Amino acid sequence: MKPKVIVYNKLSEDLLQKIKDFAEVQVHDVSEGMTEEFLEDLSEAKGIIGSGLKVDFNLLEKAPELKIVSNVSVGYNNLDVDELTRRGIMATNTPDVLTETTADTVFGLLLATARRMPELDHYVKSGKWNEKIKEELFGVDVHHKTLGVIGMGRIGKAIAERAYHGFKMDILYHNRSRNTNAEKDLKATYSSLDHLLAKSDFICLMAPLIPETVNMLGKKEFQRMKRSAIFINGSRGNL
Repeated sequence: MKPKVIVYNKLSEDLLQKIKDFAEVQVHDVSEGMTEEFLEDLSEAKGIIGSGLKVDFNLLEKAPELKIVSNVSVGYNNLDVDELTRRGIMATNTPDVLTETTADTVFGLLLATARRMPELDHYVKSGKWNEKIKEELFGVDVHHKTLGVIGMGRIGKAIAERAYHGFKMDILYHNRSRNTNAEKDLKATYSSLDHLLAKSDFICLMAPLIPETVNMLGKKEFQRMKRSAIFINGSRGNL
């Protein structure tokens, strides 16, 4: 008899078929909460896979047969890891699945903000472009500026690669430990957080969400930045 596995929200059809090869699969949409049908299947499920579901004590109390929780996400702040560990339930995530995609998106936000693309797109489409654009609507250059990366992990380094190789930017970074590959490949300079905030033209926050990073940037830190600095948060909002 195949073990029961719950797939919640959406998986690609090819991955869904792979799971069906060895498990009895029940697919549920929990975007608007857990239904009675979901809870009924959960009581017999050996595994659940998806993204965004809060897996905590309350849910685990309803899943006595559960052996594994697979998070289709880089982050896992929706998982109560301590409670899963206490119950001997394995938890997994997908750390490399969106590295390059996220780096593209974050650097795209940096470019769009610097060149004021969304704002000027709206300006044109709303019929206001009927004379030469005034200087107060000019964007700022990105090339040859200084990028500060807070959190030089996989995604942070991928963003720095785009900045260094594509836009000839100088790279400052702040991290829990030195990233010697970034220093060698991108001539990145390890920096204190205060120095990075004061010297960077663009700042990308890419640190993981852990107890030490909650609220790591607030009013005091923003006051240390240049008034012209552009800040992009590519991390969790709790930071």
